[in-house]
Amino acid sequence: MHVASSSFSAPEERLWTNEGMVTAVKNQKSCGSCWTFGAVGGLETRYHGISGKLRNFAEQEYLDCVYEGQRNGCNGGWPDNCYDYSRKNGGRLASAAEYTYVGTDGSCKGSSKPDAMVAAKIVGYTSVGPTEAANIQALASGSLSVAFEVTNYFQQYQGGIIQDTTCTGRPNHAVTAVGYTPAFVLVKNSWGSHWGDKGFVKFHRSYNSKCGLFKYSSYPNLKSTGQSDNTPSDVATEYRPSEEDVKPDPQPDPDCKDKATNCVADWCKYKNIAEKYCQKTCNNCDGGDCASGTIRCSDGVCRHEHMC
Repeated sequence: MHVASSSFSAPEERLWTNEGMVTAVKNQKSCGSCWTFGAVGGLETRYHGISGKLRNFAEQEYLDCVYEGQRNGCNGGWPDNCYDYSRKNGGRLASAAEYTYVGTDGSCKGSSKPDAMVAAKIVGYTSVGPTEAANIQALASGSLSVAFEVTNYFQQYQGGIIQDTTCTGRPNHAVTAVGYTPAFVLVKNSWGSHWGDKGFVKFHRSYNSKCGLFKYSSYPNLKSTGQSDNTPSDVATEYRPSEEDVKPDPQPDPDCKDKATNCVADWCKYKNIAEKYCQKTCNNCDGGDCASGTIRCSDGVCRHEHMC
């Protein structure tokens, strides 16, 4: 593992979506496999930088193989472990076409699938310093796997630049940062293209530190093989972020209020109370549904099961 420099040096704007170096938004379905999508997203632009090809890599290989014999990968994990898996296995990763995503953790088939890392191999990863400046500097050279806290407020996001002030300080979802402007950091989610801004979200710069957006960022270290990747590029996303179409931040249901008159935060760990009697206090104005791959933990907050 390497640690990225904290000195700040980056162009004012860099949007990898606009350079044809980001694949289309994917859907992790009901599996808590966001960590595999964050890891693969953090690889795409950097492989393109060496090979000149956009490659749709296989989240399913990481899901099946990284924690094999330890636990179910649908209960969550960390992108850094994906890069370690590849490093230990010759720097490999299959293409999504060869190792199709099914949304359940199965037996590892990595050794029997063709290696799509033709022009470069994964030889480790770099952890980015936990500041906005360090993340922007790293993002200027390629996409990043990042993590943050999904809240009920966030799940209502439909567009515009969001700044969530309801976070409690524990990241629970891995995604991919794919660009930035002076106004926002652009993130690609893995909940399908019908969520948010066609599957993407724009986080306000100087983002609330309690949401942890810049706390667990990393990217894979690649080493060129000297070989050419002669396979045609995979399809890039057609999404282009707009700074002009800025909608208000999502707001909780104005009719949402506590039914009980004496609600306190400690009660939120009880599901029945959080959903029926203390909806506003427990930040549960969405009716109790958690995002794809997450469950409501005992404290009333939606997280991947292993993060509760």
